[in-house]
Amino acid sequence: MLRRNRLKHKMICIGTIIFAAIIYNEFLVYEIQRFKWALRDCTECVKVLLVADPQILGERNENYIGSWIARGDSDRYLEKTFSRALKYSQPDVVVFLGDLMDEGHIANAEKFEKYKKRFDAIFQTSDNIMKIYLPGDNDIGGEEDKVSTNIHNRFHFAYAQPDVLVYQRVTFFKVNRLTHFIPEAPKDAFLNDYTERNTTNVILSHMPLLFMPGSFVQNVIKELSPQIIFTAHEHKALRIGLDTATDQLSEVWILPPHETPLYQLRMDVGDIHEVQIPTCSYRMGTSDMGYGLAYIDTQEKVMEFTILWLPNRFTQLSIYIFVLILVALLLICICLCSFCSKTHTTYNRIPTISQYRYSFTT
Repeated sequence: MLRRNRLKHKMICIGTIIFAAIIYNEFLVYEIQRFKWALRDCTECVKVLLVADPQILGERNENYIGSWIARGDSDRYLEKTFSRALKYSQPDVVVFLGDLMDEGHIANAEKFEKYKKRFDAIFQTSDNIMKIYLPGDNDIGGEEDKVSTNIHNRFHFAYAQPDVLVYQRVTFFKVNRLTHFIPEAPKDAFLNDYTERNTTNVILSHMPLLFMPGSFVQNVIKELSPQIIFTAHEHKALRIGLDTATDQLSEVWILPPHETPLYQLRMDVGDIHEVQIPTCSYRMGTSDMGYGLAYIDTQEKVMEFTILWLPNRFTQLSIYIFVLILVALLLICICLCSFCSKTHTTYNRIPTISQYRYSFTT
């Protein structure tokens, strides 16, 4: 009985360790992380949640034993982090800055439709939130190969929407550096006096712009007259400022990982601000993932933005490996102890000589 109780207590201890690891890795770590996010109430501004390079894993490059586990874990990580970012930021607009899929540009029609269903299931939003979708090089090609017209058209058919969208007094322009596409701007986008504008022009581009100047970037700035640019692709968090008076970069900030202040930028001083958003996927070869969050106040001509940094999934997976090793060692110890107790010989006590004498005389 005592041996059974000891074994029961050991098994309860092992179960508790496993349960604690699962609760922490799959729930608590995300809730703890969101307390570090810099959020604010904003009734007069437009709140924009920015999703960069989710690159949901495909089945061609991720083709190995157990690859379905890797795809499922990556999908769950994206779903858990996005749902919390969406819940706690309460955005008016959600912008997907390209590279929605890792293998969109090489997928056939059947695979593309399958990836799209997975993507839409991961990034679920309510109908009252405006959603903007940009294609990236992993969606339509353009980095290592040419942009396919058919694949490009397929993406636009799947995520059909105008290239210029307006929410309240914020105008969003979808620019594509891969295809050198610049949408036509409405008349009020050509106002040159920043202090007199009653709208805010925001350029959305998968590829960075200000860090790679050229004729295309000059035409974008000239034709769309932006104050803010949001980009992705590099998997990093940067802020770049362009002084329109001198046509020179004025400031470059590298946003420190896991520091979440609200950065404030003026939109009435003649500078154009480009903010690069880091990837939100832990499979992109970087340890720092996050979502972008911007508060655009058109009346005050101020934008505040922050990065909603995410927990490192590889750290969580390392905890699982450590727990599995620990549990395996405990089970081995239990088995060895059980084996030793079964093979241990029990000897009866030998009667003393006096006991023999007593029994003989009687």
